[in-house]
Amino acid sequence: MAKRGGPSISVKMILTTTLLIVVTVVGSGFLNVVNVRRELDKSANERIQDFTQGRITLGELGTPLFARAMEQLLIDHGRDADIQAVVQSTVAGDTKDARNGKKDLGLALAIVLDPNQNVIAACTEGAKLDCKPGNHQPMSPTFGPVAVEAWQKSLAAWKAAKKGEALVQADVTSAGAKVAVFAFPVFVGEAPTAAGALATDPPQARQGYVVLGYDMAPVDWFTQEAADQKAAASTKTALYTGAVGALFVLIGTLLAIFQGLSISRPIRALTWKADQIARGDLDARVEVTSGDEIGLLGENFNFMADQIAILLQQTAEKAKIEQELEVAKAIQETLVPSDAPVKKGTLTFAGFYQPAAQTGGDWWTWAELAGGKILIVIGDVTGHGVPSAMITAAAKASCDVARYVHDDDVTVTRLLELMNHAIFESAQRRFVMTCFASIVDTKARTITYANAGHNFPYLFRTGEGNKGEFGSLMIRGNRLGDDRDSRYEAKTTDLMPGDVLVWYTDGIVECENTAGEEYGEKRFRASVRKASSLDAGEMRDAIITDAGQYFGDTARKDDITMVVGRMH
Repeated sequence: MAKRGGPSISVKMILTTTLLIVVTVVGSGFLNVVNVRRELDKSANERIQDFTQGRITLGELGTPLFARAMEQLLIDHGRDADIQAVVQSTVAGDTKDARNGKKDLGLALAIVLDPNQNVIAACTEGAKLDCKPGNHQPMSPTFGPVAVEAWQKSLAAWKAAKKGEALVQADVTSAGAKVAVFAFPVFVGEAPTAAGALATDPPQARQGYVVLGYDMAPVDWFTQEAADQKAAASTKTALYTGAVGALFVLIGTLLAIFQGLSISRPIRALTWKADQIARGDLDARVEVTSGDEIGLLGENFNFMADQIAILLQQTAEKAKIEQELEVAKAIQETLVPSDAPVKKGTLTFAGFYQPAAQTGGDWWTWAELAGGKILIVIGDVTGHGVPSAMITAAAKASCDVARYVHDDDVTVTRLLELMNHAIFESAQRRFVMTCFASIVDTKARTITYANAGHNFPYLFRTGEGNKGEFGSLMIRGNRLGDDRDSRYEAKTTDLMPGDVLVWYTDGIVECENTAGEEYGEKRFRASVRKASSLDAGEMRDAIITDAGQYFGDTARKDDITMVVGRMH
């Protein structure tokens, strides 16, 4: 037997275990890195949210306070220089974060406008502090893109204010700067409103505007810092996981090698014994030394080897039996005439025989007797199979002996008595046979018959328009083999041209369809009536076809035998 190439079970087990450990370690490391990065992202987001909320709180509180500080200066017209000085000192007063040297928590923008929305002072802080006097000029690019966008978005925010809030907020991103802008109109004597801030004709109470912008650049610093921390943490986690994983892979591989060798050793023994059995050594057995699954496998292997030996012996015996059955079938087929239609004088007849198993218990035969008479005999042994087939052989032999002893001038009663004696002596009442013997005189157009417990054959007398009447050749008698001293009576019936005779066994009427319903006498007679105008051979085929369509694929539970004859 050819050997198959490829790695052994132990090698496959070691590789599989190592791969599983590697996948587990890599998966764990990946999850650790993901979790670390998630926590750092969460911390950075919380820090950004806290910083942003602090800027909003600072703007909401600081802007009205700054407006209150500007109120008197705005009321006292002509104090533009003082306003410019306050604005410049306010923006320039930011402190630096000692940790990174960058300005933190400071103003990036401060603008003061007069009641007509013209600039009095504007300071922006980018790379350096840029403060300009407004000289009561409208807002223009002269004051810088950040100042222009801050004022435009403040006006838009007052227009969009749902409840007319005077303090509005807007986000400005211009010239690389990110600024949270807060704008507030300065009113004296009445509460400031968004409508009052937008009025083209300045209300008497409106004294001017203040706009403060708080630097949001630290948000980018926090984001970058979190990214740096994530990169460092990811590298550290990956290195740690790799070191620990390598240790686990080494330990797991050593354990897999040990385990693989302990498992593969008995499996190799099983493989070797299986190869011996495959080469024909059916005495090969495995030595079982453990009670685990491998030991159980060895026990089952030995049991399987025993069963294979038994099976081979049974297969040989079965093949021998099958061969003997084929011989018995071939012999029995010689006892039954061929299915070719036979025409003798005024009688034409054709038979059909189908056993339920390889050999059956049904049987029929015909022979020419003296004076142009035709002997037709049909029988059915109880059961089917080889024992029944042996009884049919005895019946055929006794029938042939009776014809020989009486020079082909035997009567139906004498024939049944001789057959009864032969079957009784052969079967000792363990098997019996129903039989119907009939002699058709083709010249006198009569049929003489005797019955040994068999179904009464049908006599169908045709009429005009495919009509006719059913009769039966009714006579009774003991079954063959029931009683050594059985005697039989004979009866003669006249026949007419066109008469149809049907001899049959009970298999055709008692076999069932897929629903478990028998074919029955009624369907059988209807089929005979429908085919009564055909020749004997065609009539037989039509009747058998109808029955076969009714049975379908259902296995036959009994032998089926039928002979159809017609008088001309």
